[in-house]
Amino acid sequence: MRPRARGKKLLEEWAAPLKSVEDIYEKFKVYCLGKLKSSPWSELDGLQPETKIINEQLGKINLKGFLTINSQPAVNGEKSDSPSVGWGGPGGYVYQKAYLEFFCSKDKLNALVDKCKSFPFVTYIAVNKGGSWISNVALTDVNAVTWGVFPGKEIIQPTVVDPTSFSVWKDEAFEIWSRGWASLYPEGDPSRTLLEEVQSSYFLVSLVDNDYIHGDIFAVFADL
Repeated sequence: MRPRARGKKLLEEWAAPLKSVEDIYEKFKVYCLGKLKSSPWSELDGLQPETKIINEQLGKINLKGFLTINSQPAVNGEKSDSPSVGWGGPGGYVYQKAYLEFFCSKDKLNALVDKCKSFPFVTYIAVNKGGSWISNVALTDVNAVTWGVFPGKEIIQPTVVDPTSFSVWKDEAFEIWSRGWASLYPEGDPSRTLLEEVQSSYFLVSLVDNDYIHGDIFAVFADL
């Protein structure tokens, strides 16, 4: 989407009055269900094909206050020319671990961390705007979450999750709350104030289910 068109679309779709955090939850939910074409956290036009595979589940967890800005479903040996999850050209097979990236409150994060104790294959990294960390991985760990096998080539790993790169990205991710969304409202507007409060208090979380064959990343959110 071109910058000018994207700015106009964001104003149309994201500048409605916000009376509570539940209104924020609802906005994320309808985006995940494909009812909005824009997002402050994406320059793409609407949902990607792989997101549509899990968009109903995404809608449910967003309504619970886990506000997703990135995600991918688990994939186990799909053909590389698959229209929904394929990449890298024909003739290969692709794999993915289920992955979610989202914002949530400290209370919700505490509940999620406690729940993850029952899911040994799930790893998480969480950080707030001020740089406070909660994680069950080592600072030097690097987790491949997407890889492909192609004829005559080594294993290709285009996507990894690691604390170092996540800490770099988190600054921009939090900045978008103000620059990309709150700025759509006038100074002093209650909606703008609410978004700035979320920005300053929420955590950015990366969640990976390392069991890409039998796992269910959304089971972690049951009863939360």
